[in-house]
Amino acid sequence: MRAVVFDMDGLLLDTERLSRRAWLAGGADLGVHLPIEALTSIIGRRRPEVEAEFRSALGDDFPVTALYTRHAEHYGAQLRTVSPGELRKPGLLPLLDWLDAAGLPRAIATSTLAAGAAEKLELAELTARFPIVVTGEQVARSKPAPDIFLEAARRLAVDPAECVAFEDSDLGLEAALSAGMQVIAVPDLKPLPEATRSRTLAVVPSLEHAIAVLEGMLARTD
Repeated sequence: MRAVVFDMDGLLLDTERLSRRAWLAGGADLGVHLPIEALTSIIGRRRPEVEAEFRSALGDDFPVTALYTRHAEHYGAQLRTVSPGELRKPGLLPLLDWLDAAGLPRAIATSTLAAGAAEKLELAELTARFPIVVTGEQVARSKPAPDIFLEAARRLAVDPAECVAFEDSDLGLEAALSAGMQVIAVPDLKPLPEATRSRTLAVVPSLEHAIAVLEGMLARTD
């Protein structure tokens, strides 16, 4: 292990809950209750897949574009009202401090676009902690393709096989595994398929719990 690569939303930042509330509020604005099953299914998905999910659940005539607009309004408002500590996932700062002490470099690999990623990291007071951030528009293919993790490894100047990736979603885990990285899963709102869980290095309840896993890895290489 020579470097660590992190997903962002739902992993470093507690944004999936904010996003779910924003979807529900946007649906309420349009007079519909969005099914929780659909909201769980869309986590980590690209917009065409999200639109297809909503139309499947609510009908072909459902105004998806209007829902996206309402979601963006509610989501942005929520992001600006939470504190940095509330936005950061539990255990994140202790883990970053541990990585600093261990001398392990890190990068973010997120499907979020660069402007949105920069805003969220600034709101969470994390900008200085992540000098390398690879975003969705900077690679040809999105997760579950491995492109974004391969680009993160390239910028870190580390072989992907020597990287540990942290992910919370099934698509992200598949992307990291396809890149040849060792992966630690920290599930958020979306349950992980057993077939994916079985291929991970570890499944932990929080980022802070991951420190023991990484310490064990370093001990085995000493």
